[in-house]
Amino acid sequence: MSLDPTAFDHVVDLVLCTSGTEIDVWDEYVISLDMLSPGNAWTFAFFRSAARRTTWDVIKRTVRLGDDVALSIDNACQLTGRVESIRTEADRRNGATVILSGRDLAGPAMDFDADPTFTVRNLTLGEALPQVFGPLGIPVRVVDSAADIRVTSGRARGPRAASRTAPRTVVVDRAHPVPGQKVWAFADSIVSRLGYLCWVAPSADSGLALVVDVPRSTGSPQYLFTRREVPDGDGAYEGNILSGGETLSSKGVPTTISVFTGSDRGAQLSARSAVTTINVGLGDPVVTRGLALDPFPSQPRYVRSQRARTRARAGQEASRAILEAMRGFRTYECVVRGHGQTLDEQRLLYALNTVARVRDDVCLDAQGRPLDEDMLITAVEFRRSRAGGTLSRLRMVPLGALLIEPEST
Repeated sequence: MSLDPTAFDHVVDLVLCTSGTEIDVWDEYVISLDMLSPGNAWTFAFFRSAARRTTWDVIKRTVRLGDDVALSIDNACQLTGRVESIRTEADRRNGATVILSGRDLAGPAMDFDADPTFTVRNLTLGEALPQVFGPLGIPVRVVDSAADIRVTSGRARGPRAASRTAPRTVVVDRAHPVPGQKVWAFADSIVSRLGYLCWVAPSADSGLALVVDVPRSTGSPQYLFTRREVPDGDGAYEGNILSGGETLSSKGVPTTISVFTGSDRGAQLSARSAVTTINVGLGDPVVTRGLALDPFPSQPRYVRSQRARTRARAGQEASRAILEAMRGFRTYECVVRGHGQTLDEQRLLYALNTVARVRDDVCLDAQGRPLDEDMLITAVEFRRSRAGGTLSRLRMVPLGALLIEPEST
């Protein structure tokens, strides 16, 4: 396997789904993709000029709030979203500008409520989730991560997944939303109870492809990001990383979680009903790279469970809470030129839930060793402007950091 981190040129298109109008002349764009944060934002800016008056006229004549859009790079769809804002402005230096912006199709699902009269009974995820989103009028398909990667990275063929149960075929025995619960929150609660993560992918039919899968914890790297110190270079560095670095944060991360079982709301809690789980990750040098105190200063949490009636169930709730808190404990972000790299002579765009190799001589561990490991890409921002050129910002976490533990029945 050969990796070439060299950037290449791209063609970016914005298609207005109602009219089918394709706009490929623009001045700036920002496209955000994030598997941990639904409602990904996008922005396109167009400057008015005599030479490009036609584009301006087309935008003013055809763009309407509420219209669905499809955003693609090199003919690979990256995001299906909705126009939520149209801003027209002008100044003496730059002239007139129209800025279109919105979110992916999870945006409405984050803002509006699930039907409280709807109940899921013995349906597969592939059957239930389209019905959950149904009141919003958004066509939904449930896919796995391999299908998402094929679309967004521009692969002719996706990576072959290991033989396992397809998430969309897993049965949900019973679930119903409470009044006021948002559509996305209800859908996410169903998926997470089964031990999966869900995020948004583009759909060829202008709907919403909902990825339901487990985050990758193994696999060969498909991208390479490097910042190496030049020998005798007086502090100079070489590689494709323009800027960025590693962040470790213990904010909100508990050292222990105590879950109290069998207690009604308002009742006095008893220590005998508590199950305490230790966050062993804070004492693991592989997780912390030796950059956290061991033992770590006490940061306890105490939780009254509304569902746990056994000690085993309480311990499971504590473990799930610790795993969620540790998702952002150690992250790596970098900015590079271009929107993809070449793997075995095939040009691939950056995609979510894929593995990258990171070597950064700036980010040293407690022993003075550089960061050098395979990491999971959880967020990608594609950006282009006149001043900055074509750039991508990527956020990554260590492989295995997004482990999910399903709830017991």
